[in-house]
Amino acid sequence: MPIDLHQDSPAASAEPPASPGLWLDAQRQHAKNMVRWLYLSALADTPLAIIQAGLLAWLAAGLLNSEPSLWLPASLLLLTLALRALAGAARARFSAGAAADISQAVRGAVAEALLRGAGGTLTAGEASTALLEQAGAVGRYHAGFAVQRRVASVATVLFLLAAFSMDWIVGVIFLCTAPLIPVFMMLVGSGAQRAADRQLESLRFLGGYFLDRLRGVLTLRAFAREAAEQRAVDTVNGEYRKRTMKVLRIAFLTSAVLELFAALSVALVALYVGLHLLNLIAIGPGPRLDFATGLWLLLLAPEFYQPLRQLAAGYHDRAAARAAAEVLAPLLQDSGATTVSADVSTTATTLTLDQVSFRYPGSEETLLHDCSLTVTAGACLVLRGDSGTGKSTLLKLIAGLLAPDTGEIRHDGRPAPLLAQATGNLAWAGQHPWFIHGTVADNLRLVAPDADDTALHRVLAECGLDHLPAGLDTALDENGGGLSGGQGRRLALARALLSPAPLLLLDEPTAELDETLEQSIIAALRARKGQRTLVIATHSPALATLADQSLWLGPSPVSMEGQAHG
Repeated sequence: MPIDLHQDSPAASAEPPASPGLWLDAQRQHAKNMVRWLYLSALADTPLAIIQAGLLAWLAAGLLNSEPSLWLPASLLLLTLALRALAGAARARFSAGAAADISQAVRGAVAEALLRGAGGTLTAGEASTALLEQAGAVGRYHAGFAVQRRVASVATVLFLLAAFSMDWIVGVIFLCTAPLIPVFMMLVGSGAQRAADRQLESLRFLGGYFLDRLRGVLTLRAFAREAAEQRAVDTVNGEYRKRTMKVLRIAFLTSAVLELFAALSVALVALYVGLHLLNLIAIGPGPRLDFATGLWLLLLAPEFYQPLRQLAAGYHDRAAARAAAEVLAPLLQDSGATTVSADVSTTATTLTLDQVSFRYPGSEETLLHDCSLTVTAGACLVLRGDSGTGKSTLLKLIAGLLAPDTGEIRHDGRPAPLLAQATGNLAWAGQHPWFIHGTVADNLRLVAPDADDTALHRVLAECGLDHLPAGLDTALDENGGGLSGGQGRRLALARALLSPAPLLLLDEPTAELDETLEQSIIAALRARKGQRTLVIATHSPALATLADQSLWLGPSPVSMEGQAHG
């Protein structure tokens, strides 16, 4: 059954990882070979650029001196240009491949973590941002800035060696001006990081806000609130647009200043070479600086600053990736604390809660405090209490949709949350069910692909859905359109009952039903006792008669030690 990641609780702000840089570096392993070839193809451009500048200077000097045969430098120049083009094409290909591989691997890990229940208080909008934007930022970082940083360090040394070998003055100019670019990057780095953090925060809020309004569009239309909510969405979108433009403004201003530094440095080299060739200055290598050497050094100058400019251009990718790491690293660390068994259990689950406490972020009220209980395999635990006392929250904790603040939840001795729905070990029927576009049969077969029509009709009859207008062919949308709200909840219950999962979590399965339907559902649940472990949240005294164990949440003399019978 699909999982609704949109929680009713406020979104938690994840604690930052100890070192986002270390986490980012570790993601390179997902495309290690691709990144290695990307680095080599990018680095190959440096010696080719040095050779190209020398061949151009040789060819220009030969033309100026009217040398009779220039086919050798011309041929070598064409070969060098072709090799540079091939290196550039290879770099583009490996860059796209590395970014895609790393992003896909991170998305897979994030999706698995979300299914296990890590980051359980994330809204659906925040979850989608983590899967799409933040995972993509990690891939772009490794395909761009991370590789270019290594390329720039090696390329700078090679260019300096080439310059010092011909003219130590030009080498000194390069050596003195090159640090200006990384120094400036460090100066603007903190501001760029803050802007990227604010942009990411705005994007996460916008995603959750928009999805929340989209899910409630029918209600908004019923109360004629479409225009007001559209203006509210426009306001939120405008804030995101402002923060995005601020990030771009910093990026463009940074690039402009770095281009200015590079242009001034190239002009300084040109001034030195020109004055030397005109014999207006006498410092440097002296007569050895002829036209060919001077032109070669002049052509080398823009190539020298190119790797540094590319590094600066990708600096905003670094800021975005570090901002993403602040969210993704703790999410995946929480997920790594548990392991999921790929085997689907065919026996009822023993459920254990050990000193579990939980409070929603931003709330001062602790819904659960040191809750301990053991539900034996095949038993039925009924959760009772007033509205708002934490019954639905406890179900979400058991399912792994939320993570406890303290204590541990275990399914058959294995730590939870490991969201058993991801492996078919748990079935959930909540008050806000989620469906796929398709028919009633399509939605039922999500949990039992091999079920025949007879089995589907039987479970629908148990839930009072045997008289649907089109039967199994009744069309649905994601919000259950095609059915009433009560029918949608009963269809979710039918799907849970059809599932072979050994643990069933049911939230108010008989709410707002007449006595006949309630008794039909109670009979269906009673038939599954012993074969499945049932955890049911309810206000219904009739449904509570199923209890082998009951737990009262909220002010009550009943102990939280979970073995009290109802």
